[in-house]
Amino acid sequence: MKQLSIIVPVYNVERYILQCLESIFCQQLAEDCFEVILVNDGTQDNSFGVLEKLIKAHGNIIILEQKNQGLSAARNTGLSKASGDYVLFLDSDDLLVENTLSLLLHKAQEWQADMAIADFVKLTDEQIPTYRPEPRLQTAIFEKTGKAFFINDFNPKECYVWRTLYRRAFLEVHNLRFIPGIYFEDVPFTTECYLRAEKCVRIPVLFYVYRQRANSIVSSVNMKKVTDFNIVLERLQAMKQELPLPEDVSMRMSDTMFATFSVAVWYLTHDKALLKRRNEYVKDLKKRVPALKFTHGVKQRVVSLLYRLMPNTYIKLKSL
Repeated sequence: MKQLSIIVPVYNVERYILQCLESIFCQQLAEDCFEVILVNDGTQDNSFGVLEKLIKAHGNIIILEQKNQGLSAARNTGLSKASGDYVLFLDSDDLLVENTLSLLLHKAQEWQADMAIADFVKLTDEQIPTYRPEPRLQTAIFEKTGKAFFINDFNPKECYVWRTLYRRAFLEVHNLRFIPGIYFEDVPFTTECYLRAEKCVRIPVLFYVYRQRANSIVSSVNMKKVTDFNIVLERLQAMKQELPLPEDVSMRMSDTMFATFSVAVWYLTHDKALLKRRNEYVKDLKKRVPALKFTHGVKQRVVSLLYRLMPNTYIKLKSL
């Protein structure tokens, strides 16, 4: 069994994929202790052509093929074949900071953590070549339960799945997977992971570079993205009902749901074409989460009331 499985979905990233994979092999990790699972999600460019020499040079790269199904399905496919004690989901246009992953993996194993959360930085293509952080711990490591992390440290706007090493046995015992076919799949996945994890450690090492692309998934808006927020809210609501949550955790869940709803409304109000389709959004949300209600604080209660009584008017007013 490997110590680590690195899952990399590949779809039309010819410009970035080589740098991404090269960063994996600059981590002071013996190649027999980890595997790299490349999931070809029906890429239509030369992503695997530019990787040909690198793949031949390393015997621990596994290639899985599937028809294009999206990021969630590709991650699930990779996870189904993973054999490592820990799993890292690495996006194919991002990269790892040199000589940091070995430290993160060592600390995750030492603490036997379900989740080991580390730091990241957002950089543009122009900034990446000259960025040189120090690959060392910045402050002390600390441990909490997943629920404690969720209450104190969780940010639904930055709940990126790739900033964490996940113990694979933890994911398997709870059957934790990504919702196929949707955007913003990190929100329900990471939320449920936090709510179920018994031991999380915060490891203050900057190991991940999140590339800021002008044409990335999160940089453009369409109706599917807006209504996918409704699927996220539906899953979060189901978690509140399915899991035994203390009152403080339940309140934090309400905050997460409110933030998710607010981002969807922001998308609607900042695009004239989408604003005209707000009734479509409201109908879909009411169908998926008919009892949607926000109660944590005055602002949430006011918004909740407006949404229930006059949702289309509320969204229109938000656009003014």
